[in-house]
Amino acid sequence: MEQTVDTGRDKVKQICEVLRKETLEPAIEEARCILDDAHKKGQQILAEAKEKAAKIIADAEKEIEKEQQIFKASLNQGARQSIEWLKQEIEERLLNQNLAGLIAKSTVSPQVLANMISAVVEAVKDEGLETDLSAIIPGVVEPREVNELLGKEVLERLKEKSVIVGPKKGGIEVKLHKENVTIDISDSALLELMTRYIRTDFHQYFFAEKE
Repeated sequence: MEQTVDTGRDKVKQICEVLRKETLEPAIEEARCILDDAHKKGQQILAEAKEKAAKIIADAEKEIEKEQQIFKASLNQGARQSIEWLKQEIEERLLNQNLAGLIAKSTVSPQVLANMISAVVEAVKDEGLETDLSAIIPGVVEPREVNELLGKEVLERLKEKSVIVGPKKGGIEVKLHKENVTIDISDSALLELMTRYIRTDFHQYFFAEKE
């Protein structure tokens, strides 16, 4: 019995890896479009920030030369902190807000939800797992709409023969009752994963030093 549970959990891990590739990679690609659209705005903001910072530093250095040389280091540090603050503002406005909006909008689409559920059910089937499934969707979506898109074969695999409503605002959760495991592909889980995957690219895209 213990070996069966372990095997089931291993297969669940494999399913999660497949889902990561099938659901995250297309979403990450779409998120990169946001970066392209935001690039011009980001460059303009950075240019203005650097211009202002340069002026602050230049003015400060003139004043320092007149008064006390010791102020130079602290004022330069203040300018650098201002640029860092502006970078954080750019990341919050261009990356986090846009990405959150994209995910929030797409993960309440009945078609997207149906596609996600079908992908999980198909992955479970391919792994040969015999288990009851429950597919949970956001309360803002009408279960009937998703059921119609899923079709009879997928619905037959669900314990309730229908999707059910849960507390998440977007995306889905799929419970594998026998393994006592829940696969979380909710909006919050997708946002966390996608932000983690593309943050490095975002910083390189906007903030990398040009040679």
